[in-house]
Amino acid sequence: MPILDIRHADKVWDPLAGCTRKSAACRHCYAELLTSEAAKAGEEWAQGFAEAGAWTGKVDLRPERLLLPLEWEEPARILVNALSDLFHESLDNATIDKIFAVMALAPRHTFQVLTKRPKTMQPYIKDPATPARIEAAMAELSQDAPKIGAWPLPNVWLGVTAENQKEADRRIPLLLETPAALRFAAAEPLLEKIDLKSGVWLKEGGGGLDWVLAGGETGSEAQKCQPDWARAVRDQCAANGTAFFWTQWGEHVPAQESASPVGQTLDGVTHEAYPVNRS
Repeated sequence: MPILDIRHADKVWDPLAGCTRKSAACRHCYAELLTSEAAKAGEEWAQGFAEAGAWTGKVDLRPERLLLPLEWEEPARILVNALSDLFHESLDNATIDKIFAVMALAPRHTFQVLTKRPKTMQPYIKDPATPARIEAAMAELSQDAPKIGAWPLPNVWLGVTAENQKEADRRIPLLLETPAALRFAAAEPLLEKIDLKSGVWLKEGGGGLDWVLAGGETGSEAQKCQPDWARAVRDQCAANGTAFFWTQWGEHVPAQESASPVGQTLDGVTHEAYPVNRS
């Protein structure tokens, strides 16, 4: 699988392959392109998941990659499934359980789970039977598997993509109703000005989003991210004490930011704040 440079994560872990487009953020899906190119090049992991630049609809576990986090000894921030979606509608609970089992067996790591499908995520997390199923999956992976000490898992952050107001309005409330050690929204690609609803989604002292990521769109036909859209996200986070991380401008870097490494500053400032776990 390709090695992706994700600024807000130390490592990327892709135990799944395949996906399908869900919303406007998927218009120029890098995962679809990379998977299709890998399939064309004959790479085994990509076969059947994307063809001729388009997803086939197949989504499945890549067993050879499932246990990778257990091999990484140094504690790391790990983005889960940069090339897929852990809560894709076609996945059964048993598959998701295996991935959560690995995260539970690696408490030294912090896992960032980002989805466009909170309607699938919420019932999975809220199901009283989920921890027991994960413990059973843990026992299959390790003879010395412990019991789950706390649920939701304290080392798993749950987030949703919120590329425009429509998706923010649909996804963020579902996320905030979902039990999690920490919740975040990724306004990336940022396709318009977004109201993050101060006092409701962003709350001084906690109770709302703990972290907000934002960045411009990539791809040959990427939409230009307007500086005022980026500033609006930054300023709303600042007003509510919410950690803010600006990733990059994408294909269209404003002239005043072009001197920074690949356009990673906003008004000349690098924003790379991380939240603090509540647990």
